[in-house]
Amino acid sequence: MKSEKEKMIAGELYFSADPELIADRKEARLKLNQINQEADASLRSLLLAEAFGASDGRPYLEPNVRFDYGYNISVGKQFYANFDCTFLDVCPIEFGDNCMLGPGCQILTPTHPLHPVKRNSGLEGGKPIKVGNNAWFGGNVTILPGVTLGDNVVVAAGAVVTKSFGDNVVLGGNPAKVIKEIELEESAPTNPENLLAAPRKKIDAIDREIVRLLEARMVAVNEVVTIKKTMKTPVLDSERETAVLESVAKQVSNPEFANTISDTFADIMKRSREYQNSRV
Repeated sequence: MKSEKEKMIAGELYFSADPELIADRKEARLKLNQINQEADASLRSLLLAEAFGASDGRPYLEPNVRFDYGYNISVGKQFYANFDCTFLDVCPIEFGDNCMLGPGCQILTPTHPLHPVKRNSGLEGGKPIKVGNNAWFGGNVTILPGVTLGDNVVVAAGAVVTKSFGDNVVLGGNPAKVIKEIELEESAPTNPENLLAAPRKKIDAIDREIVRLLEARMVAVNEVVTIKKTMKTPVLDSERETAVLESVAKQVSNPEFANTISDTFADIMKRSREYQNSRV
């Protein structure tokens, strides 16, 4: 059985009133009190590096900093955050190198059930947030649960980012959308590797989103496993799988890709069955 802490970090529903989590939050408050009262910037950076789960170097954050646990935060080289930034890290928060945050930014991983009975029971959830290298967030930017941002992303002041975006874009608004693309000066391609760089970056960004969605799918699969165990029904439902594949085929707009995408979904369901069989 997973502990409530393990469930929380994995993005599953958990009870925040668990004694271990209460103790962790109390310890985090003590650390924050020391961090925010430390006038020496160098010592404050050292305390932050110790409080975070991972830090490449010494992060520089102006007071007052706020986080839930600290150990779910990971930052790269040359991380900077201005005054009054909040990191609600029930799930992992990851920043790459050379990221800068303006004052009042909020990086929020927690979620709550939509159904009022389940929500009032004390169950909570969360989704991880990941930001690439060279990010720059203006003042009062809010990043919502489950968002992944690529490299060189700029987010305008006051924006609320509700979904993931790839590399080299300027985002703004609520909900945030692309308001400009950033053109990086590059030398003319002289070999095949240079020609492949741009499409590979697109694929990498898409792959990050696919991973996020596959993880969400596996959470739903776990729910199916629990129900099937209770009902003592078999893992394989041929009619369901046939219907899913037919639906997938109809959704593909380019006929050239239809067979490949259908085969991919067939393999996803095969792997899902294997997982379910291992849990039954």
